[in-house]
Amino acid sequence: MSNYDEFLKEKPKTSRPKKKASSDLTWNLLTVVMVVMTLCACGFFFSVLTNPYSALNPLRPSTLVPPPPTATMTPLGFDATWTPTVTIAPSETATRRPTITTEPTNTLFVITTPTNTFTPSITVIASRTPRPTGVPYNVTVSWEDSTKYRPDTSCASMYVAGKALGTNNNPITGLQVSLGGSVPGKVFVPPLTTLTGISPIYGPSGFEFDLRVAPVASSKGLWVQLFDQSGTPLSEQVQLKTYTDCKKNLINVSFQQK
Repeated sequence: MSNYDEFLKEKPKTSRPKKKASSDLTWNLLTVVMVVMTLCACGFFFSVLTNPYSALNPLRPSTLVPPPPTATMTPLGFDATWTPTVTIAPSETATRRPTITTEPTNTLFVITTPTNTFTPSITVIASRTPRPTGVPYNVTVSWEDSTKYRPDTSCASMYVAGKALGTNNNPITGLQVSLGGSVPGKVFVPPLTTLTGISPIYGPSGFEFDLRVAPVASSKGLWVQLFDQSGTPLSEQVQLKTYTDCKKNLINVSFQQK
């Protein structure tokens, strides 16, 4: 009998599938157990890590004892009435060394007689004859009733009026007349100013000031003066008297060129 025939007569070996299935189940169970244990271990460590004082921690740390209070340093200060006193140490004053004073010596000098070599000469210089000084207008004052010139006026006010005349009694217009000072009840500051020729009722060069105050007595409290267009005085500053008499409520001032 050949080997081939023996091979054919041999019975095939049967496998054991049941034993292999039993082995796979065991390993699966062990795997599940390991996974569960790993999860439990992770949960345990996470619980201990987040709360070291958990009951699951067999090595819980001891309870913390608060540290003792720290002493606070209180700075020392001066009393409210304490004032520092500064003591200045005396400084040394240098003493000057004595100086040597030289004795005076005789100085020789010679008295000489000066010779006058200057010959004065007299030079005659022609000079102008000085013109007479002073203002070119005289002033004449009189007291009258204002109704003589202006019938529309009354004794309710005082007036200062007049005119300016040249050397030939010709009227001079365009000159400035200023009135200032005071009377009881009124002060003329700054002075009143008008021009000659504005009030022709007193003549072609007439002027007028309405004091707008009832006649009152005063002595040299009121003044009047004549000026040219540049403000140069042409007359003296004349002090005026006033009266309570209604027949003298107009002070007539006449400027006459010399």
